[in-house]
Amino acid sequence: MSVDDGKLVSGVLNGDRSAFAELYDRRARLIRAICYDECRSHQTAADLTQEAFLRAYQKLGQLRDPDRFAAWLVGISRQVCREWRRSRRRERHGLAEFAERKRQSEAWSEPHERMAEVTEQIASLTAHEHESLPSLTDKERLALHAYYLQELNVDEARSVLGLSRSGFYRVLSSACERLRRALNRREVHP
Repeated sequence: MSVDDGKLVSGVLNGDRSAFAELYDRRARLIRAICYDECRSHQTAADLTQEAFLRAYQKLGQLRDPDRFAAWLVGISRQVCREWRRSRRRERHGLAEFAERKRQSEAWSEPHERMAEVTEQIASLTAHEHESLPSLTDKERLALHAYYLQELNVDEARSVLGLSRSGFYRVLSSACERLRRALNRREVHP
């Protein structure tokens, strides 16, 4: 006779890690199927499944009715999939904007030339417009540095800052907007 989900949840909350392994074994196929329906990639579905179970483990104490673990886990997995979908849209939108800017601007022979130009603009702002960069917060400076200058991917950069993906995108967007305004002021008042 198998133990019901509620008793396994209680076991996990009392420190029994093997109880969570049992919950995983029972529900992983369902969660992977939900994730696969969303992304149509076995590897991505596996990653999303792991994220859903990790969140479930971290928030297990918040589950009000342990017997409803499966429904609660499905809700978490759907949230993970929604976040994945939003991040994909942002990435596609960002890539489309980049492609459009690149198409409209001069063609650079190598990506490093663009990076050198951005670095030069930041250095120029630092040297000549002391009022521009100090308005950036430490997190904004670090986000710009990690993502654009160190070329870390979003997950690495957000980890460095200790932010969620959405939090990192907010900080990076804010920093880019402030720099854009500073560059526009500099072009207007050379």
